[in-house]
Amino acid sequence: MTERLREFISLEVSLTDLGEGQDLRGFTTKMVFISIILSLLVSCIVIAVANFLNLLPLPLLEALIYSVAMAWIVGGVVTGILCWVVAGAIRKLHASHAEFERLSRTDTLSGLANRRAFNQCFDEVESDASLAIFDLDRFKGINDNYGHAAGDVVIKRAAAAIEDVFGEFHCVARLGGEEFAVIVRGGIRKDRRTLIELARIRVSCLTINYNGTQLQTTVSVGVADIDPCRSKHDTFAVADKALYLAKASGRNRVCHEDELCVAQAVENLKSTLLAAS
Repeated sequence: MTERLREFISLEVSLTDLGEGQDLRGFTTKMVFISIILSLLVSCIVIAVANFLNLLPLPLLEALIYSVAMAWIVGGVVTGILCWVVAGAIRKLHASHAEFERLSRTDTLSGLANRRAFNQCFDEVESDASLAIFDLDRFKGINDNYGHAAGDVVIKRAAAAIEDVFGEFHCVARLGGEEFAVIVRGGIRKDRRTLIELARIRVSCLTINYNGTQLQTTVSVGVADIDPCRSKHDTFAVADKALYLAKASGRNRVCHEDELCVAQAVENLKSTLLAAS
């Protein structure tokens, strides 16, 4: 009983989940009833003291009836108005909180999810997904030849092209610099690789107009499958190695982790042949 009373008296309001206004309606109702109850208690105490001192200007019963009526009318109306004002302020605070949370998870340049949001998404995925790391090819040359403003435009356009392919179902993020990452969810491995390849082609087809100059870029991609038997750190490391292989193999291509085994086998064969000769 005591716990229920304490829970009712509590006036806490969650800013992260207002439940379509239910929290605010509960807050308002509690405030009105608590103010009325307090008004009644104070009135009863004052009336009791005045009656004891023979200072009541009217009979005790009438005084009690008037105090109850005034508590409900004045206390309820005034508190209701105040709660309406407070509820409006809480709604605005909730909207500001939600916007702050969105901005804290968004990369300001590209508009994609940032590393913090990506890491959270990565931790939630266990299987039936692939990690793809995209890296713009020869991006330093764009910055050196045309300036960082041109590089920013290229990043924005490439980010938009990648996001356009994957949509909201998959987690698309900018990790920093010219590097992006996508968690491709669902489907079979072949379908996920096809989608990643489509994003690579979309970026390579971009023609970016910057101050009258036509800029073009390509992207190299390293892919690793997300497996519950492998840690997130190891998955990222394998995708990073696949990206390095894609760069070393001529850029503007997608390299899956399976190709790492082939490349390692080729290197071992070369070493064996050299040793034999």
